[in-house]
Amino acid sequence: MQKNNELFIVRPNLKQYYGRTINKEMTFDESTEDGRVHQTLENLVLTTVIHDEQEFNGIKSIEDSKMVQELPEGTILIWNERDGYIIPNVAVYKMKDLEEEMNDIKRIYKDNTDMNPKEG
Repeated sequence: MQKNNELFIVRPNLKQYYGRTINKEMTFDESTEDGRVHQTLENLVLTTVIHDEQEFNGIKSIEDSKMVQELPEGTILIWNERDGYIIPNVAVYKMKDLEEEMNDIKRIYKDNTDMNPKEG
């Protein structure tokens, strides 16, 4: 009996993150708990204002910054309590999309007994 080659994927990280998928009607006005970051979204424009004061080894640092980002509709933002909403630097999925992709892969490799074990 000949067995198909085994199929491997990198183990996914299934940690879930709070976030939003941006659309042109969406607006918000949010701040981190410590007040360091204040963000607004309106007309697909994300404005991030940061005020941060730190001291280390007698050196006091103050950051006051403003960043404006024009986002395409459908952009995914992930919430980070230190930085507010961030644009993820890796691909992220909704669970339903990941499940659909796995089902597509199983259909593609329907004859592979590693991906689709035969019962009995």
